Parts: sequence; structure tokens; C-alpha cells
Amino acid sequence: AVVSTQSTGESEDGSILAVMKNALCLALMDSGVPMKGMFAGVSCVQQENGELFWDPTAEEEEESTAKYTFVYENGAKNAIFTHCTGESSIEQFMLALQKSRQVACEVFGFYRESFEKLLRKDVRFQMMLPPVIKGEILEDPEP
Repeated sequence: AVVSTQSTGESEDGSILAVMKNALCLALMDSGVPMKGMFAGVSCVQQENGELFWDPTAEEEEESTAKYTFVYENGAKNAIFTHCTGESSIEQFMLALQKSRQVACEVFGFYRESFEKLLRKDVRFQMMLPPVIKGEILEDPEP
């Protein structure tokens, strides 16, 4: 099966490609679409002095010499998607790729925490429902 999506950002303060990839993953998980694994997007910029910044603002992106977006699959060591604009050396690209993997692990941690909270709320809600709504079979009501 193929899932086709289209994203439109209403406002942008940087890192838009990674934000859209993460929103897509969360939406697919929340809707129960079967997936082989989760994925996480990470944006990074390189400044003129070679310093790297993650989750850049739009202003930081404008001032950068290179912009990177990487998408990692949960548990995968390699990126499943890369997008790079600007000028960068191979060494700088590889450094951004390596460190972005660590940032992606933090994004996966955020996913986990978010869904744990959601499931806790769902369990509490389920416990408040009458047995009929939960799908349990009730004995015949007393006359």
C-alpha cells in the first residue's frame, strides 16, 4: 500500500522540512497506519566559521553557508533521506550527518514520551467508560 501526503506550512521559523517530516510520522502513528518503523527529521546549519547548529531558526538558516536535513529510521544507523543546500566540505557534511543521528535519537525519545502520555490518557478514559461501551458482555439487567 502507498500513502500519499501533502503538507502545507502556515508559518515558518526555520527547520520546516524536518518539522514536516516529524509531523507526518506522528500523524501516521496517531492514525494507526501500519509502518515498519518510525522516522525522525533533523535540520542543521553550518555557519561561516564551520560551526554547526541544530533546529535552526529562519534567521540562522539565512545566515548559514550550508543547510542540511536528515531523516533517520528508528534503530537505523544510516539516514534514509538527506537534503543539503549551500557549500560544504565532505568532512563537514559527514560531521553533520553523524551528530544529527544523535539528535534524531532525542526526537525518537520525544515521540515515545508523547505517546506514553497519550496512552495513559486513553487508559484513564477507557476505565471511566461503562462496560457496554468497552465491549464487555453484561449479564441480563435486573427487572
